[in-house]
Amino acid sequence: MARNSGKPIPVEIQAVDSGIVSSSYAVTATAAVGESVSIRPQIEGIIETQSVQLGDVVEKGQELLAFDDVMYASNLEMTTVLLDSKKKLLDFFAKNMKEVESLLAGDYVSQEKYSDAFLSYNQAQTNYAEAKHNLASAEYALANTHIVTPISGVISEVKSFPSAYIKKGEEAMVISSIDPILFKILLPEKELQFFTLGKDVEIRLPAYDNETLSGNIYRIDPELDEVKGAAKVYVQAPNKSLRVKPGMTGVVYFKEDRHSARIPSIALINQLDREGTVFKVNKDGVVQLTTVRLGRTGGGYFEILDGLAVGDKIVVAGQQSLRDGDHVKVGE
Repeated sequence: MARNSGKPIPVEIQAVDSGIVSSSYAVTATAAVGESVSIRPQIEGIIETQSVQLGDVVEKGQELLAFDDVMYASNLEMTTVLLDSKKKLLDFFAKNMKEVESLLAGDYVSQEKYSDAFLSYNQAQTNYAEAKHNLASAEYALANTHIVTPISGVISEVKSFPSAYIKKGEEAMVISSIDPILFKILLPEKELQFFTLGKDVEIRLPAYDNETLSGNIYRIDPELDEVKGAAKVYVQAPNKSLRVKPGMTGVVYFKEDRHSARIPSIALINQLDREGTVFKVNKDGVVQLTTVRLGRTGGGYFEILDGLAVGDKIVVAGQQSLRDGDHVKVGE
């Protein structure tokens, strides 16, 4: 062997360069709901109809439940009549007030008579304002006997049912948004450094013949799952048709082109997780076994995060028989 003869060992050498490392990562994800809205009636009463149940997909503006509105319709009719009555009384006392003011100016009535007229007019104004408020409340109550969903989504919780009495502000059901739809991923801790909020992704849906959705990373939970040593990462994608339901599976693909220091994959030996070793060649042609920290891999290259710099020379072929400290030369 060349080592025994004292001659340099023939190898192939290449310089560490800076270029594109194209990488991809695929992981199975589960569709999940987004933001949730609690449905709380603004009136109390008996639920006459409830047209949805747990798990139903609903669209914005769709009716969820309706109260028995007989009492509320009757109350509106009564307050309308009462308002008309109060308006007539207000007009009467307003006219009377003006007449008494004219008589007072000519000393035809006493100050006490004027005070009585003023108080009556003032009370009529108060009564009329109260009647207007009651009418507005009655109109509001009747309008709220039919409750519709403010968002499109899925019924994720139901506490009400037909013929039940429900109080004002009591939670009847919960609607969770599925447009955009979220996909939950458990991502190994070591992979987190490569994923950032807003990063574009693709989601393929096995349930729809691998139809592809375009989305992005929406949220990364700050706490890790201690048991699995993974972080919960959520990606979101448009779901205007509401076809994708919570619980469906998808395969999320991350793609990235990074410009960084890189080495050919064939140069690496003894790779373990995110570390490996290479033979670095110094100016005297002596090799040194060097530990490097690895980033992304793809297209026949490994990204170098630490251990080598652009321009360093490394052995890319013939390293299997090398030892630390060997003299090498470019093979002929």
